[in-house]
Amino acid sequence: MTEPDYEVAVIGAGPGGIAAAHHLRQKGIRDFAIIERAGDFGGTWRDNHYPGLAVDIPSLWYQLSFAPNPGWSRLFAPGPELHRYLRDTAAQMGLYQHLIADAEVVEQRWDDDQGLWHLTFRDRPPLTSRFLISSVGGYVNAKQSVDIDGIEDFAGTVLRPNAWDDSYDTAGKRIAVVGTGSSGVQIAAALSADAANLDVFQRTPAWVLPKIDFDIPPAMRRILRVPGVFRAVNAAGRLLMDVAMIAPIVHVFARLPERVLARLIPLYDGYCRALYRLLLRAVVKDPATRAALVPHYGIMAKRPVISSAFLPALNNPDTHLITTPIERITRTGVRTIDGVEHPADLLVLATGYELWTDPETYRPGTVLGAGGFDLAHYYRAHGMQSYGGTAHPRLPNRWEIVGPNGFVGFAWCDFVETMAAHAARVIDETRRSGSQVAEVTQDAFNRWNAVLARRGRTAHVYFTECNPELNTYFVNSQRDTVYHRPQTITGSRWFAKHGPLSDYHFTRRVATAVPQPEEQTA
Repeated sequence: MTEPDYEVAVIGAGPGGIAAAHHLRQKGIRDFAIIERAGDFGGTWRDNHYPGLAVDIPSLWYQLSFAPNPGWSRLFAPGPELHRYLRDTAAQMGLYQHLIADAEVVEQRWDDDQGLWHLTFRDRPPLTSRFLISSVGGYVNAKQSVDIDGIEDFAGTVLRPNAWDDSYDTAGKRIAVVGTGSSGVQIAAALSADAANLDVFQRTPAWVLPKIDFDIPPAMRRILRVPGVFRAVNAAGRLLMDVAMIAPIVHVFARLPERVLARLIPLYDGYCRALYRLLLRAVVKDPATRAALVPHYGIMAKRPVISSAFLPALNNPDTHLITTPIERITRTGVRTIDGVEHPADLLVLATGYELWTDPETYRPGTVLGAGGFDLAHYYRAHGMQSYGGTAHPRLPNRWEIVGPNGFVGFAWCDFVETMAAHAARVIDETRRSGSQVAEVTQDAFNRWNAVLARRGRTAHVYFTECNPELNTYFVNSQRDTVYHRPQTITGSRWFAKHGPLSDYHFTRRVATAVPQPEEQTA
């Protein structure tokens, strides 16, 4: 067997990459590299540093279980604090010695004869590894193109959430924010008070729910430092989520006929919409603005935006919600289809990301498995599937931290730790058994996806039948619902630690003899 450069290569230095490193070490595996296309740890919290950035899950649950932080400044920590937490965690774990920074992987190719992965980089030498854990994250790249004409004509400044210029002074500027997802809402709320004029261009209204945020008092921080308290708080949150939401959806409602689900679900959404109208009436002064803010789709059909600052900002006389569709970007601002010109000095394009749930995100020729298998071609032809949210039968010794039908729980860190624990366990079993290659079997792959299809019926009906034609990352371009994993948090964590290893096929690779030159005779 050819010796690889590293036993394990981990692609990505965000929360998932850090979690993978932790679980590998827990199994006694120290020969690994963490490969990052940027220059440091942090993932999305490194790339995004726009005004108003903050987590939308309480910080007590948005952290790695093996690196508890009792010192959060607020219940919903701001973005820079989360970035600092991830960097500090990596430093405390000694992970910088494993980091290969500024290394963009452009091809992952499996060598079936040698039983290892070849990684090709942009502008640097390749390397090999026996095992590969891909942790490139879920929000892979900001969308390169915007379906609005005239962007190149704009004479002012254009900023994106993941490429914010911190030196740009927004005070006193005329600002146009395009998009009302989480990033657009946070940016608009943060810039409203100091802008000379702020126009928020909304194509589809979002459910904007209140954020009950506050500074965490010293007394609470002292309590969180008491041994066992952090684990208890996290366990209680996960158990509540399982009992109150996930278990009923995947184990109770999924047993109902689809026609019953299609009738019951709109009743729930109607109830939520009535409550939302009461919230808008209490917060937003202008009746026309209130009416424009009411979503026509269900409350869970898109991820709700958590903000207590955006709706009040719309009461600012210099802040305007504009729902008339955009015709084009001009040299001096934004023109809507009614012919009105909206002058702007700054154009903020909060128009979304390429997501791991879309087959188009995966480029042909990028992930190549046994026998010429191309993951991108497979996803386009057969739909996006995985085993355990992480493995594929034609990609031996490889796991995705963020894969199809993978997200489970209500916090990203819970999710990525679950995937990392499964990968590390199978790698450990491969080494322990004296094998070189682990490959999930096709039968196990098929059984797993059949079970998920049954358990995911409720979500599929909700996203596709009850909310047709909705553009959401919960439904991909193939009309498949592969974002959520229809399994309880408890069940997914049990699977990561105790799932049947018989679902994998473990083999050795016999070294191929190198042909010797024939002896020459006189």
